[in-house]
Amino acid sequence: MRKLQLIALLLFCWTLGFSQQEFGLEMTKELCSEKYHGRGYVNDGHKKAADFVQQKFDEYGLNPVGDVYQQSFFFDVNTFPENVELSIGGNKLAVGADFIIDANSGSYSGELTPVYINSDKDFFNFEYGKESRDGKVLIIKDINTKDIDTNQMLRDWKYQGAQLAPVIFLTDDKYTWTVGRMEFNYPIIELRDSLFADEIEQGASIKVNIENQFIKGLESQNVIAKVEGKNKKRTIVFSAHYDHLGRLGKDAYFPGANDNASGVAMLLYLAKYYSENEPKCNIVFMAFGGEEVGLLGSKHYVSNPLFPLEDIKFLINLDIMGTGDEGITVVNGAVFTKQFKKLTKLNTKGDYLKKIKMRGKAANSDHYFFTEAGVPSIFIYTMGGVSYYHDIYDKAETLPLNEFDDLAKLLLEFVKKI
Repeated sequence: MRKLQLIALLLFCWTLGFSQQEFGLEMTKELCSEKYHGRGYVNDGHKKAADFVQQKFDEYGLNPVGDVYQQSFFFDVNTFPENVELSIGGNKLAVGADFIIDANSGSYSGELTPVYINSDKDFFNFEYGKESRDGKVLIIKDINTKDIDTNQMLRDWKYQGAQLAPVIFLTDDKYTWTVGRMEFNYPIIELRDSLFADEIEQGASIKVNIENQFIKGLESQNVIAKVEGKNKKRTIVFSAHYDHLGRLGKDAYFPGANDNASGVAMLLYLAKYYSENEPKCNIVFMAFGGEEVGLLGSKHYVSNPLFPLEDIKFLINLDIMGTGDEGITVVNGAVFTKQFKKLTKLNTKGDYLKKIKMRGKAANSDHYFFTEAGVPSIFIYTMGGVSYYHDIYDKAETLPLNEFDDLAKLLLEFVKKI
């Protein structure tokens, strides 16, 4: 009988763990689907993602903090809803794979003649020369150096050059993207040096058709909900940003599976769990917008809190939850050492994760402004596994969530002890 009970218990634990990971995979797949347009600022992708999170909070029976779930804030943003096209030698290149553009790029359409910039003198002559700049593209080659001054010079050429003419920056670095908050006069195009430099030098035609749309005062939103606990005077906060980079023209979008559909999946799992299991204290769930634009959603919240910040006993920010082969890193672990030691002790006892790495203070996710305002906060991200980041390859189907179960269990144990 005892043996049968043990088998039944093991089967129950296995089923519970399986459902956690399956839940995470389901939520990640949903948020990465093209109907959310990369959760950015084309086709209201960010708004659709926020509405999905709100729908789940409501479905789980959570209550809004305040009158409504969503808290609005506003910012300027540069977007690319239509054409982002480049042809070299008559061959149309794939945006995001063969080339990428700077997120602050302006518009340009037409065929271009290259002008090579290899020195400050070249740039000066182009900037102040008498010949027309119409129909010219500045060609700047990455020198691949760690020298700070040289790299600053290249950045100056790119950004100042984009006020004068289109720029092609030849580099073999990984293509990564971000969200632009300003608008250059012309586009900056990053292009593979090893694949296209010789072709351009030999006179291949360069045709560009890039259209940006700069939006002033775009309204975005945070989504905030709570589960009331037995002790209503204490509050633990879980946070995760739901936004990502959005679309880059009609042909490409950035799914943002690891960053940060995975964190939202964990946030929603915890919301569902606590809605079914009354916590000892209040648990508030904050899904922030505007993180990829500069932590704007969390910054706005800290400046406009819906309940006193001093009521928050601890905040746990979840960003990049999709792997965990090599464990997790805890930003602010070196600041809040008591809580970090408690977390590592629980991990050792439960044999959950391979390693917990300590980091110091960093302004790299939504915990930051809470910490600056005096709220004890940590930011947890997973290590190991796939390394896709801010590119078109960060897809749900490549993300294993292999430590989702163990990390969820660790977080639940941690909340009991803090």
